[in-house]
Amino acid sequence: MPLIQDISVGKNRLGLWKIDGSEMRFESEFPNQAAQLSVRHPRTQLQRYASRLLLAEMLGEMHEVSKDEHGRPFLPNHSLHLSISHTEGYAAILLGPKKLGVDVQQYKPNVLKVRDRFLDENELILAQDIETTTLFWAAKEAVYKYNAKPGLDFRNPITIHSIETETLPSSFVYENVKTDLNLGWKKLDGAMLVWTS
Repeated sequence: MPLIQDISVGKNRLGLWKIDGSEMRFESEFPNQAAQLSVRHPRTQLQRYASRLLLAEMLGEMHEVSKDEHGRPFLPNHSLHLSISHTEGYAAILLGPKKLGVDVQQYKPNVLKVRDRFLDENELILAQDIETTTLFWAAKEAVYKYNAKPGLDFRNPITIHSIETETLPSSFVYENVKTDLNLGWKKLDGAMLVWTS
């Protein structure tokens, strides 16, 4: 089964789906939703289907997903907050009572070429390889989704302070207000998964 993880992380629930191609059944099982998720690239299409199948698996039924004025996904008529991410091979969902963010990123060599665009001087010292650089990219994406408002820059003011075994102490400043976050993270086969706690 493509669902490979459904766990509690604090008050939130994290789901992870391994994409294997079986997600194409989404088109026949949920034709209306499939039409709304339609994109040209087959790999991206599969990832979108996987994220919705994962959400249905976690909630017990298919739910409509809308986006707010800042592009953050939400579940109409539902009290849970939602964050969605997908990359080649994986889809991830984070559900919880308050705002949150999740990101999954496949390792891509070009991330090393652009790392000085999203890492500050201290982070550049910590992130010397593709795995750590991808971890930091996913962390900053998760923080960005958590904030979900325009104008938050990846390099500054989103800061990853250190790398710990299961957490990434981090912070960001938005409209002169500093927010500290402890991000959870996990190394996957060929990718990094990061979520807000």
